[in-house]
Amino acid sequence: MEQILTVLLMVAQVATVYLAARGNRWTWVLSIVTGLILCYNFFTETLYMSFAFQVYSIIAAVGGVFIWKKKEADNRRSITWGNPLWPLLAVSALTAAVYFFDDRVLHSNLPLTDCLITSLQAVATFLMVRKDINAWMCYLVCDCIYIPLGIISVSNGGSYKWFFISACFLATAIYGTVVFVKAWNAGRKNKANA
Repeated sequence: MEQILTVLLMVAQVATVYLAARGNRWTWVLSIVTGLILCYNFFTETLYMSFAFQVYSIIAAVGGVFIWKKKEADNRRSITWGNPLWPLLAVSALTAAVYFFDDRVLHSNLPLTDCLITSLQAVATFLMVRKDINAWMCYLVCDCIYIPLGIISVSNGGSYKWFFISACFLATAIYGTVVFVKAWNAGRKNKANA
């Protein structure tokens, strides 16, 4: 039963990325549901940093429900391509702050990698709520870190599931990037012709 729930949770997480790429507001509703489930799991397993990140994700998702006002696609019509410098600075600052906290409290096996991934996800979520294409860049970098970690895990006798889910996230992130860039270009052409 536990394995079935894990698979369903993974499918739901991939679906949130796919729905975000489609510009569908239901991505945030699904994010709230998966976030609540993960909050419970992480809290009971005393993974408090992961728990805190899920709380942040739920708050951001609630904001996303209201900012992405249309129930169906296409919320991509109002997307932006903001300055990529501040997301880089935000990721760097968050990584340093989370690493400082992790080093003194949680002591994970891969502290810098864990902190970088957490920071990338946090900034990507915030950017996605704002419909900023730079969110997909953060997701792609994050997935490119996950894939090698999944390969290392499998080579050390670990489960294939995290490698598989990382590959799914990478595929959906590539799809989301392509779709958002096309929508942004179309919007720019429409403004130029108006």
